[in-house]
Amino acid sequence: MRIYPYSRQKISSIDIKTVSRVLRSEFITQGPEVKKFEYKICKAVKSKYSVAVNSATSALHVACMALDFKKNDILWTVPNTFVASANCAIHLGGKVDFVDIDYYSGNIDVRLLEQKLIKAKKNKKLPKILIPVHFAGLPTHQDKIWKLSKKYNFKIIEDASHSLGSKFKGNITGNCKWSDITVFSLHPVKIITTAEGGVATTNDKKL
Repeated sequence: MRIYPYSRQKISSIDIKTVSRVLRSEFITQGPEVKKFEYKICKAVKSKYSVAVNSATSALHVACMALDFKKNDILWTVPNTFVASANCAIHLGGKVDFVDIDYYSGNIDVRLLEQKLIKAKKNKKLPKILIPVHFAGLPTHQDKIWKLSKKYNFKIIEDASHSLGSKFKGNITGNCKWSDITVFSLHPVKIITTAEGGVATTNDKKL
């Protein structure tokens, strides 16, 4: 019987030498290599700032905290995602609701999002944060979502865990042109890996 792995990471001899150098240095965590990495992420995605953390799960959590998400606030995301996209709100005492996906892309259905926002405004239950997920590396229609965020006054965290290096309408994912914060995963099954890890990008110095 042939076994097909979920993913195979590629670790080069240069990677091994780099990690060995760090292990022999004064820092294993929180050292100067982290700052270098954050700088390179900013350069790669054209964002002003980036913050490296231990996982994309943590990145989503601290992103919600940075956007002042509190108990009983409402967060919307999609149902076809890792639990962290919703749990980041639950960990802060918030409420979660879901917007269905487009059949063809697997991403959030912007038409259904707008319909749900119209109803939520009438019921005074608008979300404080929306987390659209770039499913399987395909960027969401962020320009349309951004317009809706301005009309209905919600913040956007792009869960781009799968999507480092992707582009939408000439804009590289993570530049935060159409979001407040973008989160990437650095888990071994993602585009690049740090064994475990995550990173959040933004253009807002306060965030």
